[in-house]
Amino acid sequence: MSTFLLDAQNLGISFGGLKAVQALTLQIPPNALHGLIGPNGAGKTTAFNLLTGVYKPQTGSMTLNAQNLMGLPPHLIAKAGLSRTFQNIRLFGELSVLDNVMLASHCRGHHSIVATLFRSPTFLAQEQAMRRRAMHLLDLFALAPAAHAQAKSLPYGDQRRLEICRALATEPRVLLLDEPAAGLNPSEKQALAKLIQTVKAQFNLAVLLIEHDMSLVMQVCEQITVLDHGCTIAHGTPSQIQSDPRVREAYLGEPTPTPAGT
Repeated sequence: MSTFLLDAQNLGISFGGLKAVQALTLQIPPNALHGLIGPNGAGKTTAFNLLTGVYKPQTGSMTLNAQNLMGLPPHLIAKAGLSRTFQNIRLFGELSVLDNVMLASHCRGHHSIVATLFRSPTFLAQEQAMRRRAMHLLDLFALAPAAHAQAKSLPYGDQRRLEICRALATEPRVLLLDEPAAGLNPSEKQALAKLIQTVKAQFNLAVLLIEHDMSLVMQVCEQITVLDHGCTIAHGTPSQIQSDPRVREAYLGEPTPTPAGT
């Protein structure tokens, strides 16, 4: 059995003649914090879409805790324990902050349609338990005072945190964060770095992070995979990635040195 919690091997997808992601391998152990970085258009969000079932991989294999995820739709992948946030915030703006989190909690619900329609004691007890858990999550994220406000009324930074809170309500084994620092100011980014580390430790889960802010990536990630034009060009620790000439070339256009004698 694999020692990796998330084990994705040689994932690939093409759109027409464009190879958006090629032979992507991500092997993430339990309780790890892994970064996925690359220039704009490198294929990072496409990789997230492959992992979460938005796109069906055309090549490769993917397991979570040894469960095969290939071909599963997004809601079953979420139920298996893989949950995500989005680069562009996708909250239910008209609903309350609390309802956004409770909707995600229903991923773990077990009541039937009949029990729901007739509001049986079992259904009511489960709803109360979900409400308590949702409020607990909101309290951890300092969002409890806004529980009954519309999600769209929250400041931008709070909406970002609500997305993470909602993803955690599905009780994931692996949490995928797609550019969570986008639009945040420096102090909010520092708070986010601490929050990511706290979430990983407190909820005993692995985190896969897409982020353009390199200071945040280098601060929180233990291992980093670098994509460029859909291909993996580097993998290693933050210090190894910082000194890799292929990464500098991808980001800065610096040519990779040619070995002497060639």
